[in-house]
Amino acid sequence: MNKSAPIRPGLILKKLYLDNNNISIKQAAEKLNLSYNAVSNIISGKTSITSDIALKLSKLFDTRPEYWIKIQTAYDLWYVEGNRGTDEPFYKLMKLGGEAILKLLGANSPSEYESKAIVLKEKSLYPDIMAVPKNPDKNNERIFIEFQGYSDPMIQYSTAAKVVMSCSQDEYTGPVLISIIYTDGKFLKAVKPLSIQSQSGLSCLNGKFHEVILSEYNEEKLLKIDPRLIILAPFTLPGNIKKQKLVERCNKWKGIAQKAYNNDRNVLDVFSLFILSKFKQLSIMEVRAMLNFDLSDTKAGEELIAIGEERGMKIGKKEGKKEGRNDEKKATAKKMIKEGLNKAMIKKITGLPIKTLNLL
Repeated sequence: MNKSAPIRPGLILKKLYLDNNNISIKQAAEKLNLSYNAVSNIISGKTSITSDIALKLSKLFDTRPEYWIKIQTAYDLWYVEGNRGTDEPFYKLMKLGGEAILKLLGANSPSEYESKAIVLKEKSLYPDIMAVPKNPDKNNERIFIEFQGYSDPMIQYSTAAKVVMSCSQDEYTGPVLISIIYTDGKFLKAVKPLSIQSQSGLSCLNGKFHEVILSEYNEEKLLKIDPRLIILAPFTLPGNIKKQKLVERCNKWKGIAQKAYNNDRNVLDVFSLFILSKFKQLSIMEVRAMLNFDLSDTKAGEELIAIGEERGMKIGKKEGKKEGRNDEKKATAKKMIKEGLNKAMIKKITGLPIKTLNLL
């Protein structure tokens, strides 16, 4: 049974904080020193609440930063652990590097497209993606993309239905490219080909799709197509890869991704969700530790820092914050030692000296 969806962070912000304080989106944007679109996108769920925004929200509404981090993380993990664990991060990836995905699909003139969610009958079927030409006067085809991270035998049928409904709604009769990107070849093997025919043979409906299997790629192939595709590299690894090797690869890919996306923090959020989707045995604390050496910026780190702050009320917040950080680092280090990571790598990730690690 799927877990029920947590409340979207943007909805909490809108209903509990903006509306209750009679603050409009425009006013909130001014108070937070953000653009109107930035706040609007958080409310609609198009973008996440980052650490920087959490700090701004905490100051405006007298809350803790970790409160906003916690509800955002809970919502993100719901997508990772549910049936459609790769959907939201893929939608975010299309917004950040849609041109690179179109290159992966072999689309003509990928820079001439913009990405958006498919909307039918006033309801967003987000995160199913449609890439449309920026210039409607050019005869570029519309591109429909389904990102498939789980087994669904009827995916060709449901994808075709959405494409037909979308074209009908827009009265569009031009060329289309229908693509399905599978994270693993086993998901493609489970698919039933779209083929519907009448007994008399008087009518039939068949489908042909452009299908890509990420597990058949490797780092070199992705980089050759576009460096921004490195964010998909976790899906090229075997599920039984050694933890030490995974940590090394993730650190390498993190550097490439930061350079390719000009240090956009949202990219690491998407990257971490893809890692969690591929390696479900990992905790979010472990993945964040792989990607960000400042553990105070992780959910687990923030929670433990909060504990340290509470303890530190009597002896000063500065000491409490230090205690929280140290507790989190030691807890992470213990888990990594137990799972066989070498201490040199653990030292690099946590910042703890070898002497301290030897005592754990």
